[in-house]
Amino acid sequence: MGLAVGVALTAREVKRSAGVKKVSITGYGVNTDNSPSRNRCYGTELDGNWIQKLRAQSSAGDRPADRPSIMAKKAGADRTAAVKAESCSRKKAKVGPEAKAASSKITVTLDPKLLECSVCCSPLVAPLSQCANGHITCFNCSSDLNYSCSLCSGPANTHCSALERILGGLAVPCSFQEHGCTEMIPFTEKLAHEESCLHAPCHCPVAGCCPYPGRSLRDHINADHPTIQYTRITAGRLYPLSMRHDEPARLVSLGSKAVFLLVVDRSIPSGLTLSVIHLMSDPIEREDFKYKIQVHTQTGILSLSGETQSVSRLRGPYQAGASLFVSDTMWSPPDSPVYLELKC
Repeated sequence: MGLAVGVALTAREVKRSAGVKKVSITGYGVNTDNSPSRNRCYGTELDGNWIQKLRAQSSAGDRPADRPSIMAKKAGADRTAAVKAESCSRKKAKVGPEAKAASSKITVTLDPKLLECSVCCSPLVAPLSQCANGHITCFNCSSDLNYSCSLCSGPANTHCSALERILGGLAVPCSFQEHGCTEMIPFTEKLAHEESCLHAPCHCPVAGCCPYPGRSLRDHINADHPTIQYTRITAGRLYPLSMRHDEPARLVSLGSKAVFLLVVDRSIPSGLTLSVIHLMSDPIEREDFKYKIQVHTQTGILSLSGETQSVSRLRGPYQAGASLFVSDTMWSPPDSPVYLELKC
């Protein structure tokens, strides 16, 4: 049987002399199975202070036999504290970079003109150059190394890398925010975004039509102008189009290859103009088509030919690249059809 030391110690002889630091005691052992049988006595010399501490612990119930459970409780509390600390550190690790990124950004308000080229007044496009007086020019306007500033006539061939870095970090709202676009775009990509923004107001060449958002001109005409007539012709052949006097336009298809719009503009006093545009439905659609317009009038034949203007969306009011003017006194639509030829 094992011996649990110090469980039932009793003092047999205690010398309390001020000069005695150690005392001799005789103790009794207790079996490890807590049986009350007396084993043997043993003697030793112990420090009196240790005895007093041992007695105080024994009276408080902190006996050596209870120490394993106390240590286990303490270890469990330490593990719980360590888990909480680790959880907090993980949360800080997740929130830290986000909070740091948010705090590293600032919002400023600038006059947009400060970010325009001093020559062409368009948004600045890198690489940038500046003159000695600080006037900034974009790449297209400063490609000539001997370029002189248009504002002060000084040489403008100094590379402005500092402003390029600032522009590279700028994010600006879309110009069509009032039409519903909520995008924040890098400044250097603003023009490219607005070219394809679905909220950009688009214009229609049909007289009396208001600007519309998003769709291509071809889809817009099919959806919003269902009364416009549709004619299919063969490439390389002059085809007569009998048009009404009040007809604003005519859709013309070249087989399955492409769709065109013959635009009739009556806003000009005492006459009208005729022009042709190619309605692109796909940005990679073929663009190089040629046309010819002929009108047989009372005094002769009026003719116009050239390359078609290809359009997906009109960002501004329609302006024909070329048009054929026909006077009211020379042309009577019911009697004089418009002849149109299209070819690749």
